[in-house]
Amino acid sequence: MKSLKNIPEQIMWHDGMLLSPQHFQQAFKRSENIYKYQFFQNIPYPFGVKTFTFDENTFTNGLLKVEELECTFQDGLEYYFNSSKDKETLEFDLTKYKDILSKKPVTLVICLPKNKTNNYILNSSNSRFKSVNIDSYSIDENTGEDEIYIPRIKPNVSFMLEHEISSNFIAIPIAQVYLENSFYKTKLFCPPTTSITQESPIWKISNSVCLLLRYKIQDIIADIYKFDNEEYKGTFFNRRQALKTMKACLPRLEASIHSNQLHPFQLYLELYNVYAHISSNDIDENPKSLVPYNHFNLLETFEVINNYIIEYLEREIPTGFNVTKISKIDKKFQSTILTKENTLDNNTHILIGLKKSYSVSEENFINWIKSSIICEEENLSMVVERRSLGLSRSIIEKYENLIPKKNIYLVYVKLDNIKKDKINIVISSSVNENIHYLPEEVIIYSRKA
Repeated sequence: MKSLKNIPEQIMWHDGMLLSPQHFQQAFKRSENIYKYQFFQNIPYPFGVKTFTFDENTFTNGLLKVEELECTFQDGLEYYFNSSKDKETLEFDLTKYKDILSKKPVTLVICLPKNKTNNYILNSSNSRFKSVNIDSYSIDENTGEDEIYIPRIKPNVSFMLEHEISSNFIAIPIAQVYLENSFYKTKLFCPPTTSITQESPIWKISNSVCLLLRYKIQDIIADIYKFDNEEYKGTFFNRRQALKTMKACLPRLEASIHSNQLHPFQLYLELYNVYAHISSNDIDENPKSLVPYNHFNLLETFEVINNYIIEYLEREIPTGFNVTKISKIDKKFQSTILTKENTLDNNTHILIGLKKSYSVSEENFINWIKSSIICEEENLSMVVERRSLGLSRSIIEKYENLIPKKNIYLVYVKLDNIKKDKINIVISSSVNENIHYLPEEVIIYSRKA
């Protein structure tokens, strides 16, 4: 209930007033909706699906038969259905839409006529409520006697596909359905909700972030002091800052996901807080575009933030890879490569990262990589004499889960049938004119044991 416009004003009760059903209808309509209005003003996104189960056997053949459904609509109206208690069924025939569902997944929604005066006429085509045939006999709760029958009404809900919704309805997305190999299926989807359980896809995403943070913290602690020297001074500082920020944001996220009452918007803020903390260390890049909170498509929102976090952490602390700097001697980068430890893909390739200087354009640096000499030290004179470039190489965006930092270019270098236990690799400019395009640093990536 976002507005007061559909809430009736107070009734002027007076002595001798002739009462009719309309007086009580208006009084209860006001008292119920005033409470919902106040509730909706103070709690973010207080609507969604709490429980939704259906018969999976009939669903595969195209008939959605609801077993239990509990939800709150955008205007605050609650709805509950249980197939074991309700005499009527709540179902939807998907076979009418098989041509549409065979092309792509479509969102299934549960609809309710809007809170308008003309929608309160009972059992009309657009009625907000409908009379129901249920066992609604009630006794006097004080005496336990005088049982009477009390007629009941329930919200007049129905199912539709998202493209069928008209302006007269409010709707909550409840599933994404499609047809494949003559069977009806559901796609992984997280409907709007007010409370997250451990079975929720977005809870699992958030929990995986906690586990990833703990793994990265452990990874940094295990080898941070290997970088505590002048050569790796920058790396040591970056790792220490990353460690501090991860340890600062992890407890709040873990406390949130292990609470018994957790709203998805609160979890969204906590997950975004993790990204804000860890990305604050990267002073060279602008923050990524905001991922707006979408209560109607929670999974998409959380997946984007999760990808942001994974991308940043993999860039800063690569999973499964050691990072080793290559020494620079006389304007050449030289390193000893241990064939079994430092090579990839059955000892056929090495993976190196070349860091571009801020003063060098991307085009010039890429041209330098393509035209540079990468070869064994013992073959350098021959390569220069023949004006060749040595080992073949290709620039790649990522390798498995390894994502390079900004201004670092991944180069996948093919080795020429190397059978020695170790080789000495040289990386240098092929012509003196390109010497000022040299990388600031060169690193080699090798798998952790």
